[in-house]
Amino acid sequence: MNLLLKRLQADWPCWLAVSFFALLPFGRLAEIPLSAFALCLPFLARSAVHRQRIRQVGVIVVPIFLCFWIPMVVSSIDSFLPQKSWVSSLAALRFLAAVLSMAVLLHADSARWRVIRWTSFLLVFWAVDGFVQLIFGNDLFGIAMNPDRLNALFVQKYQFYGPTLAMLSPLLLEHARRHWPAWAWVTAFTLMLGAVLIAGMRAGWLIMGLVLAVYLWLMFRRENRELRKASLSIPVLVVTAIIGSYLVSPLFQARLDQSLTITQGTQAAVSAASNLRMPIFNTSLIMYKEHPVNGVGVRAFPVAYMEYAAEDDVHIQNSGGKSGATHAHNLVLEVMADTGSIGLLGMIAGFVLVLRFWRQMTPTRRNEAFPFALALALVLFPLNSHFALYGTYMSSLIWILFGLWAASTETKPA
Repeated sequence: MNLLLKRLQADWPCWLAVSFFALLPFGRLAEIPLSAFALCLPFLARSAVHRQRIRQVGVIVVPIFLCFWIPMVVSSIDSFLPQKSWVSSLAALRFLAAVLSMAVLLHADSARWRVIRWTSFLLVFWAVDGFVQLIFGNDLFGIAMNPDRLNALFVQKYQFYGPTLAMLSPLLLEHARRHWPAWAWVTAFTLMLGAVLIAGMRAGWLIMGLVLAVYLWLMFRRENRELRKASLSIPVLVVTAIIGSYLVSPLFQARLDQSLTITQGTQAAVSAASNLRMPIFNTSLIMYKEHPVNGVGVRAFPVAYMEYAAEDDVHIQNSGGKSGATHAHNLVLEVMADTGSIGLLGMIAGFVLVLRFWRQMTPTRRNEAFPFALALALVLFPLNSHFALYGTYMSSLIWILFGLWAASTETKPA
């Protein structure tokens, strides 16, 4: 019993991080472990050693966070929904506190790899659960498949299932690449690819394409020579996964057929292929043109949309005139619409600082941070459809991944 308590005392930050990923399907429950990390900061700051670590990491983390946070605050001044904007801006401070705490509590390499290992098992379970739901109509917990998409544990938030698997796949694939035999890595990749395909979300498909491109490039590195032979089977497995998904998943068939309508070249075809996103994109640009300095306000997009959307906007019509789009569905357009040019400049500056941060890391530290850095790059890839950047789900995921990355940095001696 004493041994168990000592182990729990040493490993609780790891389990707190793992619990964040495990709670992602369950609404805002993932806020609990993130907030717990944030609340740890004042207690950690009581230690001189921890204060030194916080200061050293803060030199990197704080400027990057401010590139995200200052535009939020400025956009709240004349927001279309001021109360929501101010609350979102102030609540975002918890992300900074959580990142700094994680940089202290998960600094040991063994701690972060424990997080990766257990999160890998979680991702495998999610993928298998999705296949079970596709085959039997209910997942392992008896959750019925949503008529629109495969949902598994995500229930009504089915749109998160496939993209989340894809965005977090580097954690599983890096664990498999470093600790499992070559055939197991190929199996893990195929399992994730198949689950993302049958989930029917094209944002997830694009992310898995990026993952494939990154790992095909990595196969040429010396340390991956054993995996290189096994990787020769990847093209065959990819084709097999696509064909198999098309044959067994009506959702995949429908989404693929919808995507292929873009080849018709007409405006209506492009709109249909983009799942009626073109009106949202156009309205987002109008918001930016009307409020080019600080945007319409963080999280005020739904209110502004009702004012700037076209009279025949399909989303407003489908809701009976009660509502329209809730966010821009693209990272860059959301930043432009919600926070204007200030937000756009902040985003560019943030990417520059992150790239500088990466280049300043030693090769050893880059190797340790790679799973989190790649996952973060997939979440923020600009040429994709996105969840709401300033929404709880995506913001929390971004900063948890960044916190794990920040934990990989070296501590310089005083």
